[in-house]
Amino acid sequence: MRIPGQPVFSSVSWNPLRRRFRSAPCRPFGSKAAFTMIEIALCIAVVAIAMVAIIGVLPAGLNVQKQNREESLLTQDAELLLNALRGGQTRLQDLLNYADRVTLVRQYRDRAPSRTNYFHGPLVQGTPAGSDPLVDAFQVLGLISRPKFTQEASTVSRGNPVAVTNIVRLEMRSMSGSMADHPIIRKSERRTMPNDTRIDFAFRYLVTLETVTRQSVLVPGATQLPSDTMAGAVSEVRMILEWPLQRTGTDPNQYRLGLNRREFHTEVLGQPTRLRGNVPQDLNYFGDIVYPFNPVPDNPGPNVIHFYRFPPGAL
Repeated sequence: MRIPGQPVFSSVSWNPLRRRFRSAPCRPFGSKAAFTMIEIALCIAVVAIAMVAIIGVLPAGLNVQKQNREESLLTQDAELLLNALRGGQTRLQDLLNYADRVTLVRQYRDRAPSRTNYFHGPLVQGTPAGSDPLVDAFQVLGLISRPKFTQEASTVSRGNPVAVTNIVRLEMRSMSGSMADHPIIRKSERRTMPNDTRIDFAFRYLVTLETVTRQSVLVPGATQLPSDTMAGAVSEVRMILEWPLQRTGTDPNQYRLGLNRREFHTEVLGQPTRLRGNVPQDLNYFGDIVYPFNPVPDNPGPNVIHFYRFPPGAL
C-alpha cells in the first residue's frame, strides 16, 4: 500500500549490495594482484647498488681489522723486549724460539771498511755460510743491548780504539697471538720437528734498536759545570718496529719489508756494560767479556763480538 507523499523505491535500486555489485568492474575468475616486471627490475637495481657499496667497504674494514691486530701484537712484544732490557735480563729463554736473525753492522769512524755479522736462531732453515748460531737467549739480549756508539779497534787503527757506530737489527716472529704460529713446547722442551712448516706463515717484523747514553749538557757561556751523576747514568732506548717482514731467500739481506712502522722510546737508569756470564760451550770460562762464537783471543780485534747488558733492576 502506497502512502501518499512518499517516493517510490524499486527492489533493485533499494538493495545496496546489488548496487555495489553492479558498480564493481568485472574480473576473471582466480586472478591475483602482483608486481610488474618494471617494479622487479627497479628492486634488483636498488639491491645491486647497495651490494656494490658494501663490497667496496668490506676490504677496507678487513684491512683495518688486520692492522689493529698486528699493532696489538707488536705493542705486547715491544713491552716485553723493553722490560727485558730495563731489567737487565739474560735468561729469557723463550725469546730464542722467536728470534730468527740478528744482524750487527759496525761502521768505523777511521774510514775502515764496515763489518757485518749475522746470527740465526734454532728454527731458521737454510742459513747461509758465515752466520753464527744462537744457542742461548742471553746472546740475543746481549746483542740488542749493544750501545749505538762504542770504542773498538779497527783493521787500520793498529790496535788503537776508534769510535764505532753500531746498527742492530732483529728479525722476530710474533711472541703473542695464535698458537698456530708458534713452535710446540712441552715440558720446557721444544717439540717442533724440522719439517713443521707452521712457523713459515707466522707474522714477522723487523726491530731496529738504538741505545744512547746521555751526555752532560753545557750551558752557553759556562766554562765548567759540576759533575752530574744523572747525566752519564741515563740511557735512552729507541726501538723501531717495521712490518710485515717477508723472506725472499736464505741470504740475510734478501727480504721484503712493508711500509708499516712504529717507534717506542724508554729511559733506563744506567748505561750498558759488557756482559758477564758463562759461555754455553765453555762453562769454566767467566769474565768481563763473553765470546760465545770464537775462542778468547789474546788481543781482541774487530772479529770479536762484545755482548752488553744493562745493570739488573735499572728501571
